[in-house]
Amino acid sequence: MSDPWQRLGDELQAWRDQTRTATLWWRDDDAQQQTPALERLCELSRCFAIPLSLAVIPNGADSSLFPLFETTPQLLALQHGFSHQNHAAAGLRKCELGVDRPLAGILQQLEQGQQQLQKLLGAHFIPVLVPPWNRLSEELSQQLATKGCVGLSTLGVRQQPQQYGLRVNNVHVDLINWRQGGHFAGEDAVLKSLIRHLRQRRLGEVDSDEATGLMTHHLAHDDGSWQFCQRLFEFMADQPVRWLDARQCFVAS
Repeated sequence: MSDPWQRLGDELQAWRDQTRTATLWWRDDDAQQQTPALERLCELSRCFAIPLSLAVIPNGADSSLFPLFETTPQLLALQHGFSHQNHAAAGLRKCELGVDRPLAGILQQLEQGQQQLQKLLGAHFIPVLVPPWNRLSEELSQQLATKGCVGLSTLGVRQQPQQYGLRVNNVHVDLINWRQGGHFAGEDAVLKSLIRHLRQRRLGEVDSDEATGLMTHHLAHDDGSWQFCQRLFEFMADQPVRWLDARQCFVAS
């Protein structure tokens, strides 16, 4: 089997051969406070000048986050639910924003969380919802725009770029294998996911305009995760790709 990095380079060369530029974006989940892991993540963004979209949990987020946004030029915040608390019934997949609670109460919490993040982070915050565990009910999706939300980001290829008045851009490449202890999924597996989505876009098998999304979880990173991020960003620095920030994914026309 050929080297996966070579296969990634070949895929990006195929984009170049078609005079096209592959777009990517980077979303990291579960931020609440400044931590050494979050500082390390932001240093990667600064070092490689890659925009970072940080999904912040409103309940528990504090002012220690603000200096990171002031010192990391391409860092923007999204809203990661309200408390990242599981409300699903026993035996069902974890979900904070499902059908297990009254819709009105969920919307009230999300609106409260949005206001908290706006107050805490100001212009660094973009009202885009990132549902914990990447799940939410359809009825909630239909109401988000009425509460000032402009975008939605979950996991997997999007079905359409606009949904109920929201711009949609998902993530497609997860660094963590959650089913096997929450460790780094491995270089081969992660690169395979990355190459697959890029190829599907290039061939028109999925929405070619949806930027390929890299999902990280700084608090769950082991050495393998950190080493992979470093190597991927070094590799991409020499490739004809364009990293998008949250405004470009969710606000720009």
